[in-house]
Amino acid sequence: MNMSKGHVDFTIEVERALCVLDGGICILDASAGVQAQTVTVWSQASRHSVPYIFYLNKMDKPNANVDLCLSTIQKKLRANPLLTQIPLSLHGQFNGFIDLINKSVHTWGQDPSGRSFESTTLSEQMHGEVFEKAMKERNNLIESICDIDDTLADCVIERFSIEDTTPEEINKALKRVTLARTGVPVFCGSSYKNMGVQPLLDAVTKYLPNPVERGRDYSKPFDNHMCAMTFKIIHDKHKGPLTFFRVFSGELKQNQRVHNLTRDGTTKLMKVMVPFADEYVEVPHVSNGNIAIVSGLKGVTTGDILTSSQSAFHYAQKHLLKSEGEVRREFFVGPSVPDPVFFSSIEASSLSEQKALETALECIKLEDPTLKVKYDQETGQTVLGGMGELHLEIIKDRLEKEHKCHVNLGPMQVAYREYIMDCGRKKYEYNKVVGSTKIRVTIDLSISQLDYPGDKNEIQVVKEKENLDNITRITPTIMSAIKDGIEMGLSMGPRSGSPLSGVKVGLQWFEAPSRTSEIAISAAASQCITQLLREVGTGLLEPVMAVELVLDNEFSHRVLGDLSKRRATDLDISQILDSKIIRASVPLGELRGYSTAIRSMTSGTATFSVELSNYLIVPEERVPKVMREITGISYE
Repeated sequence: MNMSKGHVDFTIEVERALCVLDGGICILDASAGVQAQTVTVWSQASRHSVPYIFYLNKMDKPNANVDLCLSTIQKKLRANPLLTQIPLSLHGQFNGFIDLINKSVHTWGQDPSGRSFESTTLSEQMHGEVFEKAMKERNNLIESICDIDDTLADCVIERFSIEDTTPEEINKALKRVTLARTGVPVFCGSSYKNMGVQPLLDAVTKYLPNPVERGRDYSKPFDNHMCAMTFKIIHDKHKGPLTFFRVFSGELKQNQRVHNLTRDGTTKLMKVMVPFADEYVEVPHVSNGNIAIVSGLKGVTTGDILTSSQSAFHYAQKHLLKSEGEVRREFFVGPSVPDPVFFSSIEASSLSEQKALETALECIKLEDPTLKVKYDQETGQTVLGGMGELHLEIIKDRLEKEHKCHVNLGPMQVAYREYIMDCGRKKYEYNKVVGSTKIRVTIDLSISQLDYPGDKNEIQVVKEKENLDNITRITPTIMSAIKDGIEMGLSMGPRSGSPLSGVKVGLQWFEAPSRTSEIAISAAASQCITQLLREVGTGLLEPVMAVELVLDNEFSHRVLGDLSKRRATDLDISQILDSKIIRASVPLGELRGYSTAIRSMTSGTATFSVELSNYLIVPEERVPKVMREITGISYE
């Protein structure tokens, strides 16, 4: 797993991978240390409790700095780095390292492939001053491990000697702290020259967990029943859609019927294969802990959880109720997908290609759940929603190159939101005659603001002495229909048509005849919310991005001036070696085309990353401009 560089536009790729990883390698540029997007991905890995080891790559660069890397790991990631190797150089060039655990020296000679290297035992006679430094660093390593591992500390105390600690004792202790995520072993090398890669692969088997040691949440509840998660879908020209699964328990078999917990449906697995690089080998079954590929599977998308049958699902529910006292909904639905922050219209270059475009978008949606596709009834346009400009541009590129669809992408539109400006409550009566049947639904809803305008909306049932008898009679089916209606009403605000956020909705009262349809109940809830929103009034929210730039000192004044024009706030400037690091919060609407602008201002030498920080209220003086951008109508 490479965490050295990433992009917020593709954060879901990382999220899906972390759901099925047992362990990973965090790869850093030895000359730069922890960079902007590394912090984001590291926080994602922490949420999933994935154990990691660090690899300092590009040690052959003249400005490689191990101390800088260790410092940034501690400060930015709040991790505890345990350096296991000291880099060596010959005539100023990286040519190997000292293995502190085994007290050995590994050097790479003239072999350009880097496959062969020489290993010698570290000794004072052969290595002189380097020996003293290495022994001091080895003692520091053992002391650092003892601080977080009682077993090794007891061994050292019993023999009253750090120097006599054996490699086997250190290796076992390193594995314990790695699995517990209290410490992270650090290795170094140069992948381009294949130097240090072999010991790194050995470290994977020594310190990272196997499937049994990882102890997945799904293993115990499902026992021997099959449970697997889809984490990737690709389209092969010859084999069609290929769905990648990680099997958490039981066996995934060919021609097996499985139950999709996320979609609540049943499907049949046809060909089951295992991947070997870009080759797929057909097998009769795949066991617990392995990755499987199934071809031709329909109705499944990334993040779906499959099990052998509904009875296996009920078995897991009972186990969770017994062990945890509750059944967590997120346990069976996989990780959530973030909302899009950019929208753009898309159209085929000719009517003859429209059908091919629709088919291609359906394929890409299966592969990428962050891509949202909707048809705007008012304008007759197909609208794409994505995580950023780059995301949508790559979607367009894929449509043209992989699916041979010639398309036109409209201007990028920011995903604004609305918030309520006051609290309110409304009792609404929905009356409609269908045929000879008169439908009457009475619903009483209240809305209030959450602590933060950008928070996710909450829907709750308000139980009080006056309404307790009424509320307790609401069945789960009716409650589901009410929630659907409320969510529909909150999906389009009265001011700009943007979705609402930061709203808490309370159900105070509900009345309807016993055979009232779910559609009528949803319509009543939706219309009640819509009228209530008009009464309390709404304002506009804009997405604000956390921006981090790394650039040469000579360009800093120019870039800072440009950020000021873009309404940047919370500026933070720091220095690492000859580079400036600028962090700021900038409204997303001001970042259109920023990659081109920063490239021009810094002659292509700067790097920058952007991720969604929060949603803030649009300043009143900017509201007319934003409304014109959203609706195309001037409000000045």
